[in-house]
Amino acid sequence: MKTESLQTHLVDYDLERYPLPEIVRWQFGVDELDEIHTSADYPLLTRENDQKTVFHERFYVIGDEFFDTYHRLLVEVVQPLFGENLIYQRVPTFRVHLPGNVAVGEMHRDRDYSHGQGEVNLWLPFTRAWDTNTVWIESSEGSNDVRPYACDVGQMLMFDGVNLLHGNVKNETGKTRVSVDFRVIPESQYVAREAATINTKLSFTVGGYFADLAAG
Repeated sequence: MKTESLQTHLVDYDLERYPLPEIVRWQFGVDELDEIHTSADYPLLTRENDQKTVFHERFYVIGDEFFDTYHRLLVEVVQPLFGENLIYQRVPTFRVHLPGNVAVGEMHRDRDYSHGQGEVNLWLPFTRAWDTNTVWIESSEGSNDVRPYACDVGQMLMFDGVNLLHGNVKNETGKTRVSVDFRVIPESQYVAREAATINTKLSFTVGGYFADLAAG
């Protein structure tokens, strides 16, 4: 796959072989992830605090079972789409989209936050995502015509997050959306960069924000 010709599209994966939603549900100790808002009440989140909920604290201490499954998904499902080794985001970014709230504080292009060309975004919800609780993406760079992309559990959405405006709107569905997103780069397009992420301050290098899939 050539990243310059990437079209926004859904990718299916096997929930029995890659039970990521179930692992996350166990981590949170709930029966239904889309109902976790019953135990939380947050004011409207902003870019400065959209990674600072109690749910984020719980997710980022998730154990090896999640990361082993994540790695297997990358090797067996994502890498074959590109036909070469991948450099990948070591720890996926967690999002929670509570009713009446947002999951990210602003519409953006990832290049606004120092992400580099060649990165491909994969957005993977652990709950059904639709209408006002899903991700909204413009159809082409600069069109500003953002629209929602429905995505079922067992699917992930691949898109050019570096260049396409994307984000979310206030969730009016009454259901929480829980998801992760992560980035991959075909090894042939990877260039180590000293720029750093805005939240964790990790450099966009292998050993920092990224890891080498072939390294195991």
